[in-house]
Amino acid sequence: MKFMLYVLTGILISSQALAQNIKYGYNAQGDYVPTEIDGQRVEYGYNAHGDYVPTSIGNKKVEYGYNAQGDYVATSVGDDRIGYGYNSQGDYVPTSVGDDRIGYGYNAKGDYVPTSVGNNRIGYGYNSKGDYVPTSIGNHH
Repeated sequence: MKFMLYVLTGILISSQALAQNIKYGYNAQGDYVPTEIDGQRVEYGYNAHGDYVPTSIGNKKVEYGYNAQGDYVATSVGDDRIGYGYNSQGDYVPTSVGDDRIGYGYNAKGDYVPTSVGNNRIGYGYNSKGDYVPTSIGNHH
């Protein structure tokens, strides 16, 4: 679950140019998730399979469909298509959003997670619940 939160947050923040401020809070299901990215509200709802998932960020709709392996997943954010493939650990994961490649590696806690989108590094830190999660994206260390 935590890995999917990292991937999902990476997808969401990659849809913003430089997301310097990611806020976490509770969705209507009581899950502690990203709720705002640089002032753009993340909305949650049900996809066609009945999964409670992000449905939009700001005015960009999150679309769901099938990837090449037949998994029902997020397939686009706004006009940006989400590509899937294998990371170096052999996991079938999102590998691109639009023209930007999603890079994977280890964060400071040793978790193998998305670490960049295009030329922008994904920053990790603690949210108010004490979870070590993505907190920003941009040209920072």
